[in-house]
Amino acid sequence: MKRPVILMTGGSETANLGQIRLYNNKNYSEALESQGAIVLSVCDCDPDTVSQLCEYADGLFLTGGVDIEPARYGEETLPECGKLDLWRDEMEFAWGRAFVLAEKPILGVCRGLQTLNVLLGGTLYQDIPSQLGLTHGNGTIHEIEAAEGSELFELFGRNFLVNSYHHQAVKDLAPGLEITATSEEGRIVEAFRHTFLPIWAYQYHPERMQGEVRVTAEGPDMGLLFKHFVDKCRK
Repeated sequence: MKRPVILMTGGSETANLGQIRLYNNKNYSEALESQGAIVLSVCDCDPDTVSQLCEYADGLFLTGGVDIEPARYGEETLPECGKLDLWRDEMEFAWGRAFVLAEKPILGVCRGLQTLNVLLGGTLYQDIPSQLGLTHGNGTIHEIEAAEGSELFELFGRNFLVNSYHHQAVKDLAPGLEITATSEEGRIVEAFRHTFLPIWAYQYHPERMQGEVRVTAEGPDMGLLFKHFVDKCRK
C-alpha cells in the first residue's frame, strides 16, 4: 500500500551568530510515521514551493508553538500575549491557504488549531488566565466532552482526560467550523472540524498521549486519532 506523504510545519528561533534555526518536537512526526505516513518538514513558503508540494503531498500537519500575531485577527497585542514568530505565521498561513483551496486534509494541534481558526476568519483569546480567569498550561490534566457524531466521540467516548499546554484559545469560531469537543463547561474549545472540508484540529497535545514513551500518562491512547488522519490522507 502506498504511504501518504504529509507535510509538517515547525517554528523558528535565532541561534548562535544570529542564524535562524528551524525546530520541531520529534514526537509530532513519529505520531504520523507510526501510522504509516511519510512526513516531510517544510522550510519556506515560496509560492512555487507551496504550489508544487501541495500538489504532491496528501496532507498538512500544523503543529504546536508560540502565539500568532494578534494583528492577523484584527486586534492589538495585549501585554499578556506571549512570544511571536512572524516567519512562522507567514509560512503556515501560506500552506494552510493552499491546502484549503486544494481541499486536501489538514490536521492542527494546539497552535495549529488556533492558526486554522484565524486563517478561516475566527479570533482568539490572547490570554486565558487574564481574559477568562482559567488556567490551561503547564501540562494540566482535565476532562473534555466530545460532541456526539464526532471522530473523538466515536474513538474515545463522550468524556475523557487530556493534557493542556496553552494560554490562548478560540474566542470567535470561524465560519464553516463546528466544535467537536469542549472543556470548562463549554468555555474552552478543545477540538473542531470543518463542516465540509477535510480539516480536524485539537487544542490539547495528542502526540504526547501516544507512542512508546508517552509524556502524558493519563487519558486514552491517541494513536487512533493519528490513524484517523493518516487514513483520510490515503483517499
